[in-house]
Amino acid sequence: MVTTVELFEEFFNKIKECDSITDIYKEFGGSSIYVPSYKSVCRNEEILNEYEAMSKDGRSGSGIIRKLASKYDLSVSQIYAITKDIREPSLF
Repeated sequence: MVTTVELFEEFFNKIKECDSITDIYKEFGGSSIYVPSYKSVCRNEEILNEYEAMSKDGRSGSGIIRKLASKYDLSVSQIYAITKDIREPSLF
């Protein structure tokens, strides 16, 4: 399944590769382009990276969650939701 992030990355790369704006019009003219939010892409990735780094340093899980919630001005529940996949890896 292709994600909106992957679609936008492809669009971004095509723009960088094109020699003229005409190429962009030909390829994407008339399309609605969705730009993913910073929150859903970059911020969450930063949170995940920080969680993993702090975990490797031997810090406690709940302490990490509280620290990240404070740093990113999010609730503890939101941080738990963002980090769920790395805290509770799927067996499948």
